[in-house]
Amino acid sequence: MSNENDTKTKVMDKISEIKTNIETFISDVNVNEIKSSFNLLMKDAQKDFNKLISKDLESMKKKFQKEKEDIEKKAKKFLESQKKELDAIQAKLDKLIKSSQKLKSSKPSEPAKSTTKKKPATKKVAKAMKKVAKKAPAKKATKKASKK
Repeated sequence: MSNENDTKTKVMDKISEIKTNIETFISDVNVNEIKSSFNLLMKDAQKDFNKLISKDLESMKKKFQKEKEDIEKKAKKFLESQKKELDAIQAKLDKLIKSSQKLKSSKPSEPAKSTTKKKPATKKVAKAMKKVAKKAPAKKATKKASKK
């Protein structure tokens, strides 16, 4: 039994020794110091992260600016080509209007056709229609034959 008591006391001594070691370790370690070192570590990590983000952000801004300029150039070219097409159509329309006016003036015996006014597709067409309306002489109402 003495052997058993001996081992019990030895184990108890070791446990108490470990307990005192842990207590001294905890008392030596300053929690505030750990907090401050952790905060510094987090601030450094945040700075590094911000640097990476700002670097990526600048590259993305440049990329978007380049894409914007490319799209603007393409849009400009498209608008110019559409303008050329409209000018060509306008010229054809002007020719047709002039030729139709010549035909009308050469055939005075035909009665005037009534036209319904439609909304023009573009402003240029509307301007052309106004010009034609101003240039065309106003037709008088058909003369009434007097009956006696």
